[in-house]
Amino acid sequence: MSKEKPRRRLKILTVVFLGIFLFAGFAYANQLVQLKQLQEKKAYYAAIYEDLQTKNAELLATQDLLDDESYMERLARERFKLIKPNEYLVLPSETNEDIETYAGVDDSNVH
Repeated sequence: MSKEKPRRRLKILTVVFLGIFLFAGFAYANQLVQLKQLQEKKAYYAAIYEDLQTKNAELLATQDLLDDESYMERLARERFKLIKPNEYLVLPSETNEDIETYAGVDDSNVH
């Protein structure tokens, strides 16, 4: 009987250590999976950050342009066809329909 107790104790210790080893292995594998996911997220957000940095630089350059009065005047003239007082707007046109569209007048008032 005395030989069975040490063998039984050895079997129990073997099962306990095997259980601890398996638990540690699964915990380690889980940590590796989480680490990989976090690294992927980091790379994703780093790419987004770089894109936003580029966009921010472009917006700052545009802001500098918008502070320039001559740029704003040119922008207003080109995009919105705005004119200064006592100026005339001359638009290239191929038909009278185009003139009516822009000027809102009929053919009798066009010279």
